[in-house]
Amino acid sequence: MSEFRIPPVSTLIGSGPLNFIRVLHDGGRISPEFYGKLLLSSFIVSAVSPFQLVDHFTWDRKVKNKSLEKPPLFILGHWRSGTTFLHNLLCQDPRSGYVTTFQSLFPGQMASQWLFKPLMKMTMPEKRPSDSVKLGVDLPQEDEFAMGNLTPESFYHFFYFPEKYKHYRRLAIEAVNKGDSKSWDDLYSNMLLKAALNTRAERLVVKNPVNTARIPALLRVYPDARFLFIHRNPVTTVLSTIKFFMAVMPTLWFHKVDDAFIEEMVFDNFDYMMRSFEEHKKSIPTGNLMEIGYEDFESSPALHALKIYSDLLHDDITPFKEKMNEYLSLQKAHKVNSYGIGSIKLKKLMTRLDFWMEKGGYGVPKEVVIKEISPDSH
Repeated sequence: MSEFRIPPVSTLIGSGPLNFIRVLHDGGRISPEFYGKLLLSSFIVSAVSPFQLVDHFTWDRKVKNKSLEKPPLFILGHWRSGTTFLHNLLCQDPRSGYVTTFQSLFPGQMASQWLFKPLMKMTMPEKRPSDSVKLGVDLPQEDEFAMGNLTPESFYHFFYFPEKYKHYRRLAIEAVNKGDSKSWDDLYSNMLLKAALNTRAERLVVKNPVNTARIPALLRVYPDARFLFIHRNPVTTVLSTIKFFMAVMPTLWFHKVDDAFIEEMVFDNFDYMMRSFEEHKKSIPTGNLMEIGYEDFESSPALHALKIYSDLLHDDITPFKEKMNEYLSLQKAHKVNSYGIGSIKLKKLMTRLDFWMEKGGYGVPKEVVIKEISPDSH
């Protein structure tokens, strides 16, 4: 995926100086080859952080003592499980709000969008790696990068310091779930209130794979939230995530890891997130959780959207139908990636994922092309 490039700066540039320093200190090892990126990123943080004062006296005051109009909808699911497709579809509803790509990078500079958006447009790629999903400053985006620019308690700091991914799980998931963090709840609520204000939302639709393992924290902040969990064939999910991370991580990290490390990290995170979801989903109030399979959703997205609105959101889908159909017609040309793999490696992969394959009733996915003779089959 060599065609995916971002400028030689870190996505931490939207941080305040204190958060930037704390994340770098916590991350530890920075390879000398990334000193240039560090220096340029530090300069940008220093230049843009004063604009956070503008937010403090404007947007922070606007959302103070405010609450969301309707309970938010949290889209859960592992990376590459169809969460983006589902998120983008539901955000076509003119009543829906979301964290934008701009807010994900500059969560503390919402009042200065007029200045930073044009600069961001000039430097960001037009499409996402691995699946060519369109990117844009005002399009829906995950909120974990936004939290990463607000607090050290964000799991996505592992993109910068991959060797410490287990540390970030403990810090940004386990400790947050237990309520050990004194500030995460307030920061998260404030960030989503700003997203609602920014997109004039009746209901926020929030997509963040990390939240799949963060149900206790979400229920603590939003007891009546709705949850939509989407799952996909584990073999496709893992292979696609490995490919995605191998494309994205070199543009973000401050120290390198090899392909074998990324593969092991993906397996470990997949099992961790799925087990956490299975453990904590029981605490979601009856009727507030819906689970769907990506393969079924892909074959009939309009029918699934109708079911989501009627059975989970208890809302009228009529104002959404026209936009939904327009969006779905544009997605018909989208092609699903295929994955060539040796038969022996595929057997090892399926054995390792056996629990989740059996639980979901999955077999060999159609996206996998088995190569009987290949280097990885030995």
